[in-house]
Amino acid sequence: MRAFSTSFAIVCALAISASAPQPAQAQSRSGDLGWRPYVDERTGTRVDFPAALFPTDGGATERGIGRVFESDDGRAKFSTYTLDNEQGDTPRTYLRKFLKVNPSTIDYRRVTDRFFAVSGVRDGEVYYSRCNFQGRMHCIYISYPERELRAWDGIVTRISFSLQGPRNASAQR
Repeated sequence: MRAFSTSFAIVCALAISASAPQPAQAQSRSGDLGWRPYVDERTGTRVDFPAALFPTDGGATERGIGRVFESDDGRAKFSTYTLDNEQGDTPRTYLRKFLKVNPSTIDYRRVTDRFFAVSGVRDGEVYYSRCNFQGRMHCIYISYPERELRAWDGIVTRISFSLQGPRNASAQR
């Protein structure tokens, strides 16, 4: 299995133009993407992310309470944020009201009673958005160049699956 993952990393590294560390290159150089948790103490949002790929703190998010992290060259971005859900929207009603992308750009859409996830390509950039509904909405948004799609698949999946809201009721408010 190790030989396969090393070969995959090399193929990805060769297929991706290299001006900054790409996911596969960073992994093949360091063997580790520097995964660490981001925890917002005010809202209880918690998510694991690869700090080696997003070393630059881009400041507060435009919406909600959260942070933006960027690749050194700014081509890839990762945001985690929390939104109040004062209208009591479900994932389905929230998307119906507030989806900002043209639905024709959506390649992946999953909507359950507890979360939504949408992904697609717009202007040469892949976007992925997920919000978990636990009182408040605990969300992530990731974007990166379309030509790096395959190299990011596993990374986006791991980030997405790690997203969670607070473990205690006081952070819900």
